[in-house]
Amino acid sequence: MPSGLLPCAHCDGSPLYIAGRLQAVVVCEECGISTPPIRMDSPGSDTAFATLTAIWNNRVEHRRADQEAISMTARRTLTSSDIPYFLNLIAANTSDWETVGPKFAAMAAALAQPGYVFKHVDPPETVVSQAERYQKLLKRAKVIYIDGAPMVRFEPVPALCAEIAEEALADKEWPLLDLHEFIGKAIDGVPDQWQP
Repeated sequence: MPSGLLPCAHCDGSPLYIAGRLQAVVVCEECGISTPPIRMDSPGSDTAFATLTAIWNNRVEHRRADQEAISMTARRTLTSSDIPYFLNLIAANTSDWETVGPKFAAMAAALAQPGYVFKHVDPPETVVSQAERYQKLLKRAKVIYIDGAPMVRFEPVPALCAEIAEEALADKEWPLLDLHEFIGKAIDGVPDQWQP
């Protein structure tokens, strides 16, 4: 992690400082959230890094292992490489153990499973619905230029409708949608005629 940059306030991931010839940016390696690009005054100048550090570190305190952080981790496909992060999440827990205990138990069970690759072919209905979601995402895409190189950036997708769908699962043993379902429900909630 570059000196002076705090972990991501959104997902607690590692920040990455990227400096090109014309612009610089700080981006999270985990979730991809980034600062706006800052124009470089001169190559090798520390001014852009200092400005980006001030923008990136602009928060009151580090993200605790609250309900949202636990839910976000629970949605991911966990592998053995996530064990240190999972243990830190348990250590930093500030939520009610009776509430989050089943989530931790389910995550621990997923981490204990042997890894395997399963080839799955989706039915035509799923492929069509995913194509519709893809088209919605394309409408939210913009081409931006960083150091003259084109980059595709997607406008954020509000996920309130997906969180509301999760609330309906509160009485289930695993009260969370998986990542694909969660993202799919969020994209489904975007109006077809969305305009930036």
